[in-house]
Amino acid sequence: MANIEKFCEKYSLGKVIDTKKVSGGFMHKMFKVTTNRGIYCIKVLNPEVMARKNAYSNLAVSESISHLAKKNGISVSSALNIDGNYLTQVDDKYYMVFDFINGKTLEDEEITLEHCKKIGRILASIHFLNYQEIGLKPTIIKYKRLYDWEGYRKNSNFSKMPYKDTFLANYRKYNSILKRANERFNESNINQAVCHLDMDPKNVMWNNNNPIIIDWECAGVANPERELLEDALCWSGFLSNHFNEEKFIAVFKEYSKFRDIASIEWYSVICGNLVGRFDWLKYNLERSLGIVSNDSEETKLAEQEVMKTIDEINRYLELIGKMYDSIQRLIVPETKKYDLIIKKIIDNNNLLKRKSYNLITTGFTNTIYEVENYIVRICTDLNNEDRFKNEIEFYHKNKDNDKVPNLYVSDISKKIVPYYYEIMEKVNGKTLYEVWYKLSKEERKKVILNIIDILKTFHSIPVKEYDFSTYIKTKISELLNKCNISDELFDSLLVMCDTYFKENKFGIIHGDLHFDNFMYDDGRINLLDFERYMASPIDYDFRIFYRYAETPWLWASEKTDMLTVETDYQDIMKNFIENYDELRNIPYLEERLEVYSIIDLLEHDKDTTQLEKVIGKIKKLEEKTRS
Repeated sequence: MANIEKFCEKYSLGKVIDTKKVSGGFMHKMFKVTTNRGIYCIKVLNPEVMARKNAYSNLAVSESISHLAKKNGISVSSALNIDGNYLTQVDDKYYMVFDFINGKTLEDEEITLEHCKKIGRILASIHFLNYQEIGLKPTIIKYKRLYDWEGYRKNSNFSKMPYKDTFLANYRKYNSILKRANERFNESNINQAVCHLDMDPKNVMWNNNNPIIIDWECAGVANPERELLEDALCWSGFLSNHFNEEKFIAVFKEYSKFRDIASIEWYSVICGNLVGRFDWLKYNLERSLGIVSNDSEETKLAEQEVMKTIDEINRYLELIGKMYDSIQRLIVPETKKYDLIIKKIIDNNNLLKRKSYNLITTGFTNTIYEVENYIVRICTDLNNEDRFKNEIEFYHKNKDNDKVPNLYVSDISKKIVPYYYEIMEKVNGKTLYEVWYKLSKEERKKVILNIIDILKTFHSIPVKEYDFSTYIKTKISELLNKCNISDELFDSLLVMCDTYFKENKFGIIHGDLHFDNFMYDDGRINLLDFERYMASPIDYDFRIFYRYAETPWLWASEKTDMLTVETDYQDIMKNFIENYDELRNIPYLEERLEVYSIIDLLEHDKDTTQLEKVIGKIKKLEEKTRS
């Protein structure tokens, strides 16, 4: 236990009258100390933290930042200078002393939009501080951290932990998510500014509705966008599971009045922000398991933090899409360009007259509006018109198929509006990406069987056959020329294609089968988006599903990307093959699927690593063919 009386006496703070612990803290301990000379807050620093390399210098830097903020008119609580230092050592303990602040921190239910606006304004002021003035330099960090989560499970203390079952239910997905979080962190960690880095409600005291920023120990030069995002989360109630979108966006909106946020790639910032949560989870696992601490009080606190952080990570993953959409609505000026178009469509179609509309998405190949119980898809990308017509053709030919949406109106005349458009049935439910990670093994198998039933309805349609081997070989040759690849292995692949694609089971295929195109509603499955439908061997429809075992997130939206991990998708192709006789009986099925995978890698993933993967796949095919 720290000897606060001895410290106060030694540094002339007065004779201690009363000592009261005011904060447990996650790292250090804080006490309200009343002496005959005044009232102070004295922070007793964690010895294990202080034993770390650079811990002392980092705290000294953070206090110099708090004094810089004070100098620039920001209301802060800064450590007192004791004998020329902000940190003072007595015996084996380090102390920091602050004047006692007569104020209070706010609970979530006390936080108003006005509080959030003030936080946005103060944060912008902090980010405007000139770090060069106090001799600091930017530090661009590149993360590649993946952790041995399995090792924590094997720790001898793990079985006694209250979080055991929760951890076991989640940890297998962590490195898949963390790998992508690292990539997005590195992409977005460009801008640098002075940051407080812990400005959540517990570190802002309010005196007569005026904020005073306390606890600057994490302060440094870092990425300001990530801090803006995290503070908006904290002040909108996310930490206590009471997220309020209006408060979240209020912080952003006020901040944006002072600093530009429109040019930032916010999706990368949002995903990259997960890195810190995984670091915090790792740290508290090690504290709770006795790897970095033997303090019983710290161990208990760490156990609670593990439970809390696992819950936060899960909730954060589900909130990514909503956060991104909220920020996009703020920073992308809402255009009325397509609102005029939808109004004309509504006024000229009896199905829609006098119905309200809502923009769902824009900026891709189509602009989509919800008009009460209908969906209106407008082909605003003129380069997509052929595919749009292709989809209309499919719906007309398959109007009796109850597993696909009804098409009520299609218009490619451009007489009413200068775009192709279609009015469709609104399909209820969520995309399969949104629910797959929540489904049991049995529920997933039912979904697969339902998908097979849907696919059979058009896979079984007779079509005119063609030389599919030549089609595939031409596709490979064109990609090799485009990617400027010359390797004799590919000559071998083209020869093998003559064997693999000699026999084919032709039908109509969807052409873009992934979970964003399936709607799930209480077990019912509907398939959407037939722009790429074509006559083809039916196994060609499974080329995306085949890659799901390695990278299922590549076809997910911003809403579901980080919810999607490969461990949830390992058995998909196995289940399709086991339960779809016509697919299973195709000669050289596995080899054909590998060839489709090679084409997809050449088409979309052209970096050196992927080329090595492609070459590895071809070598395996050669070995299999020889054997």
